[in-house]
Amino acid sequence: MLPVFGLLIALLGSSHGAASSSPTFIPQQFNSISGFVSDGRRPLPDLQVELLNDADSVIQRTKTDSSGRYGFRVPTSGIFQVRVLTSGTTFIGQTQRIQLERGRAFEQVDFALVNRQPGSSSSAPGVVFVQKVPAEARKLYEQGTELLKKQEQRKEGVAALEGAVKIFPEYFDALQSLGGEYVLLQQFDKAIPVLTKAIEVNREAYASLYALSIAQYNLKLTPEAIDSMRRAIVIEPKSVNANLWLGMLLRQTGALSESEPYLKQADQLAAAKSSEVHWQLALLFNQLKRYKESADELELFLKVEPDAKDIELIKKLIKQLRERSDTSAKP
Repeated sequence: MLPVFGLLIALLGSSHGAASSSPTFIPQQFNSISGFVSDGRRPLPDLQVELLNDADSVIQRTKTDSSGRYGFRVPTSGIFQVRVLTSGTTFIGQTQRIQLERGRAFEQVDFALVNRQPGSSSSAPGVVFVQKVPAEARKLYEQGTELLKKQEQRKEGVAALEGAVKIFPEYFDALQSLGGEYVLLQQFDKAIPVLTKAIEVNREAYASLYALSIAQYNLKLTPEAIDSMRRAIVIEPKSVNANLWLGMLLRQTGALSESEPYLKQADQLAAAKSSEVHWQLALLFNQLKRYKESADELELFLKVEPDAKDIELIKKLIKQLRERSDTSAKP
């Protein structure tokens, strides 16, 4: 039998522990669609989010939590739409069309909503961040955001956003949307300068910092990714995914004692128990040789994900961790 750490590595393999553009790790037979809804600076809680199939029928509904996060579990692959409803607010609703490929465990779909107030950035009520945007640039930006709602016109949407930025290089909404789109397209080298510029224009742009950290991590710029996520958490300390992502990054770089508070904070902030958080805590406690706590976290993981992939192997691992804990506890 493999030693505990070796079994963890085998268990986590490419489907559980591989680097990805999202901090979501769900070793299960279900696909996951999740993300954040913000105004470009701050999260937008209590907004209704709908998941639609390719026939435009609503199949699931949820609401964003205090950190602007939403999530769906989808048992099949295919084409879906995620729609954010904004009735009763000053924001313009958005829809994004995505395709979940067979074997892909998750998809991160973030939204930066636009305020209806003309000539201003997407900022929350009471937040002062206003730009006087040239009409031609605004027109291209609006065209781009509309085109991005349709998967087959995604390329044209990106081109429109690029055009808006070319006309007005300081255009925050366009910079943030373009950078986020580059991340979704996994064009991380393009995303970094665009998102960096967005943050220079608006230093408190949480969504830009979050996306920048993901891009940096995927380009193996881990120290920079950690710094960006730290800055994001200063702006939005109650973000579940930001705390989870930073805790994961710190754990991977060996800063174990610093990782633990962020992962525990993510666990406390999650409106519902998060399998991703329990998985990362199990890994952390194993590295710290706190085997009982690692086993406890894996049991919590299975409670949240009773249909998890490799469930029998996880159960064997729990048993081995408890045996290791008992051995360590003996004088």
